[in-house]
Amino acid sequence: MYKDATAHKNVFSSTRRQLVLLPFALGLSPAMSQSVLEPHTAPTGACPLNSGGPSLLGSRWRLRSVYGNRVPSDLQITMEVGSSSMEGLGGCNTYVARFQQVGNRGFKILKIDRTRQPCEAIRPAPGAPTINVGSWEGNYLRVLGRAGSVEQRGAILQFYDFNGKPSIVFTRSYGQRVPQPQA
Repeated sequence: MYKDATAHKNVFSSTRRQLVLLPFALGLSPAMSQSVLEPHTAPTGACPLNSGGPSLLGSRWRLRSVYGNRVPSDLQITMEVGSSSMEGLGGCNTYVARFQQVGNRGFKILKIDRTRQPCEAIRPAPGAPTINVGSWEGNYLRVLGRAGSVEQRGAILQFYDFNGKPSIVFTRSYGQRVPQPQA
């Protein structure tokens, strides 16, 4: 029992010493502090949206959930990734979200433009509750505007907000281009 307590005390002291020395180590290296402050650009041909993983350029996605709220299957909210923007159908309006890379793996939405068509409610089946398309579209675009990083795991694309909390989940779409709203 005494051995375990001594071992625990030694590990604690060692860890505490490393944590105390960490700010000094970081402060003594100007090259390290410069790389954190300077903007990082992705290699030519790489997608700045996900520079830490596989390129997302040209990939198409369908919204699956927003902060854990599952999107109704009758609602089409889509996204296609470009070199400096994401665009798609927000439910009843098309949108373009322009972004820039921040650091090695993050990004910042600069501006979201969209068409301004009125949104109608959808009733998937007689007697079923209606889906407020405009509400879903507005919520999605607000949350997208607060996104700061993204991670792809197979056919799933997970966005994270500025606080690192999972926010938007997409599933990969294959085949046709992003659907456009009907006039």
